[in-house]
Amino acid sequence: MKLSFSAIALIPALVLSGCAPASAKRKSLNLGIAIYDSQDTFISSITKELSDLAEADGVHFTIRNADHSQLTQNEQVKDMIADGVNVICVNLVDRTSTSAIINAAMKNEIPIIFFNREPVESDITRWEHLYYVGSDPEESGRLQGQIAATYLSQHLEADRNGDGQIQVYVLEGEPGHQDAIVRSESSVTTLQNAGIRIDKIGYSICDWNRQEAQTEVTRLIQEETEAELYLCNNDDMAAGAVDAYEAAGIPLTDRPLIIGIDGTAVGCQLVQSHALIGTVYNDYKGQAGAIYQLASALSENEDMPELMNSHYIMLPYRKITLENVSQFQ
Repeated sequence: MKLSFSAIALIPALVLSGCAPASAKRKSLNLGIAIYDSQDTFISSITKELSDLAEADGVHFTIRNADHSQLTQNEQVKDMIADGVNVICVNLVDRTSTSAIINAAMKNEIPIIFFNREPVESDITRWEHLYYVGSDPEESGRLQGQIAATYLSQHLEADRNGDGQIQVYVLEGEPGHQDAIVRSESSVTTLQNAGIRIDKIGYSICDWNRQEAQTEVTRLIQEETEAELYLCNNDDMAAGAVDAYEAAGIPLTDRPLIIGIDGTAVGCQLVQSHALIGTVYNDYKGQAGAIYQLASALSENEDMPELMNSHYIMLPYRKITLENVSQFQ
């Protein structure tokens, strides 16, 4: 059972290290942070927040970017262990390929906090000092579907071709990624359960990437694909869909509906400007805070976070629409 509780910056270099001025309170924590891609807006948000918390406490930290290579990330984790970090936070490249990292951690008795990309349960339970901080992808898809269902029930004109159903196109993250699969299935199922007649006309894998989404949606526009709703697995891909319609010179009134997930600054700006009808807030500040609190507890032999449940801390999502977007900006 998993319980829930309750500044964007890109990382330009492969390795970043930092610590706060000598006047700051110092902890015994020496933090390693391994991420799959520094260009991912949501991951860069968590990383920036996490590094800010470490700096405020005078904690030494090292950030390494695997640039989509699990083999690279495996070596980076081993290097950080050799360099003396005592807690490592890992945003996996491949959630099913954890053996090298877990084996190195167990051998050296270094706790690992996985985040954003959840290892399979049989991996996370291999050792008592393996943890996961994140959120439930089913919930994000469900809330995305609810945003769409509510809007469609109030805007019958969204059925542009008047056929009594909504043509849905899905922009997915990456092949085999749990969050991508679950978000897509949950959002579509939620629409259907709400009584919205839909016709899922296709999907494209865009690797969570804005440019790839723009390229794909540009192709769909050129092929005159009759999409009436784009369900996007993240805000970067939703922004890419908006970019494609902007570049094609198609006004807002003639575009299909577009919805994202993550509630990034870019996503919220696009909701505010009516380019998206909504997004789903993925609490990067809460996740970074939970990761840091857990890392500190592990290094200082303090009590674990109150709502830690076994190996997991899961944070809730929230819906963002035009009515409440100002609360998230």
